[in-house]
Amino acid sequence: MKFVLVIPTYNEAENIGKLIDALSRVFQEMPESEFEVLVVEGNSPDGTSDVVKKKQKEYKFVHLLMEEEKAGLGAAYIYGFKYAMKNLNPDVLIEMDADFQHDPKDLCKLVEAMMEGNDSVIGSRYIKGGSIPSEWAFYRKFFSVVGNWVVKIILGIYDVNDFTTGFKATRVKGLLDKINLDTVLSSGFSYKIDLLYKLRKMGAKIKEVPIKFGLRNRGDSKMEQDNAIDTLRIILYLRYKDSESFIRFCVVGFVGFFTDMGIANVLYSFSFFPPNVSATTSALIATFVTYYLNNMWSFSDRKIVDFRKTLKSLVVYYVSSSVPIIFRFWFVAYITGQFADNFALYNFSILVSIIIGLVWNYTIYSKIIWRRS
Repeated sequence: MKFVLVIPTYNEAENIGKLIDALSRVFQEMPESEFEVLVVEGNSPDGTSDVVKKKQKEYKFVHLLMEEEKAGLGAAYIYGFKYAMKNLNPDVLIEMDADFQHDPKDLCKLVEAMMEGNDSVIGSRYIKGGSIPSEWAFYRKFFSVVGNWVVKIILGIYDVNDFTTGFKATRVKGLLDKINLDTVLSSGFSYKIDLLYKLRKMGAKIKEVPIKFGLRNRGDSKMEQDNAIDTLRIILYLRYKDSESFIRFCVVGFVGFFTDMGIANVLYSFSFFPPNVSATTSALIATFVTYYLNNMWSFSDRKIVDFRKTLKSLVVYYVSSSVPIIFRFWFVAYITGQFADNFALYNFSILVSIIIGLVWNYTIYSKIIWRRS
């Protein structure tokens, strides 16, 4: 089986040569397989391409593909995939970072799982045996863990735990070669969520293997600044294509959002209550508004009209909604107390809690309150 590793680089002169050397040693441990490395270079000013060219003289398996222009991580991968499938005849394409956050030795796990007959193998940080760096700040751990949980719930893919890993292997024949890669929704970090979703819809057999995600060895992170927004855009769009009730739920969510934020900021501006109490009060009022709109519109095909059932469902609605509200009470207090009590951080903490509440509430509402009979 032939594996082609696609490795995007930008200002990785300190890392890429050492990585290629390390991969060469790992390749020797798997003589039954054939390996090629395709470096997709974003015209780095630090001489990354020169290092790769030197390694090409040392190793026949190294290939260099220069991007016409730097257009994002996803665009680099798609550019590399298309080139590899056209010119290198791979059985499997492997995505990997150049900065040693992915341990080259873990490549053996991906290869072994692909040899077992899986269609896609994910190097997962969030299954037993996997990990993220303990040195990460709390906010980064929080957004990484919660972000993957949000993707899982919204897309309804419960047997995958790490949607945002950059270390994965995918079979080409019958899968990647059947996807129009020009239709991938993001040129940035979130391309991987869209691609995984497409593979899953095609019936791909997906397996996760544990990896320990490390700190960058050298150089600067290639992480785009708008990852969270782009990820939310992608998963909502994918869900939009599959679920009309979810779209209506999101529209109602926006109405609830403006109701919530409007009341919260009025209470905050006039200093009627402490910030977390103001935010919680606005959430309780917005909850009633969204219940009414969800019953009359979002889940109109399952609308509750009986008075007793309405009261019962309203109680369940408030109880289930109290979970993100309690979380908000704690989170707003934590953010404004830990960092600063100012207008920007106050609204940021409310926005984060609303997004988490959106995922939780849709799951409970659609599965319990307005479940299909």
